[in-house]
Amino acid sequence: MEREILGRHMGASARLAIYRNNVVLNLTGALRLTFPAINRLVGAAFFDQAAGHFILASPPWSADLYEFGEGFAAFLDRYGPAQGFRYLGDVARLEWAVSRALHAADAAWLDGADLAACADPDIRFLPHPSLSLLQLDHPAAAIWSAVLEEDSKKREQSLRQIDLQAGAETLAIVRGPNGLAVTRLSPSSFTLAHALAGGTGLSSALQNIVPEEAPGILAAFVSHGFFTRFRPHLSNKG
Repeated sequence: MEREILGRHMGASARLAIYRNNVVLNLTGALRLTFPAINRLVGAAFFDQAAGHFILASPPWSADLYEFGEGFAAFLDRYGPAQGFRYLGDVARLEWAVSRALHAADAAWLDGADLAACADPDIRFLPHPSLSLLQLDHPAAAIWSAVLEEDSKKREQSLRQIDLQAGAETLAIVRGPNGLAVTRLSPSSFTLAHALAGGTGLSSALQNIVPEEAPGILAAFVSHGFFTRFRPHLSNKG
């Protein structure tokens, strides 16, 4: 009854402020679900403040909240209060890739037998919709894994062991045959995966790979589910 009475006397600006507050709260909740490691790293109050600034600067363009937050990592890179924690942006990039993988469209994975039977040396691979390849400046995978550990003692121990000066890491995130996988790639594996996912033909992509390493790297790509299928080089089409 009290709400009804208040509602009758509430002006348009007050109603708009309530609506705006509710929108920000809902979007902040969506970001918290997508970036649980960031939320745990910085704490709820810091996260809410950062999310509020991000929402005002980059409102959603789609009603699907799973698509909201793509620019959060870049925002954290330049967000003043986060400048003392330069790794946050990379952890957010990983979390966005994980969310993208979990919500990507279903697709069949490439069958290794089909690949082995193909005689075309310059086939093109089609990446799985869930695949993301990340080249990061910080050990984001170790931070992400450690901070989401539910056992507080194990979490603290794992976080203490992380060397923030460890340097760059290259990762593949995909929803493969065995579920979500976050895989560290060697520089050469990353280069090959990036080239193939970008549409470079196999023979051209392999030019920068040690020949003896190529079969094992390609087998790992197939077993992890990086690709859905392949198509022949256009010049070989009948």
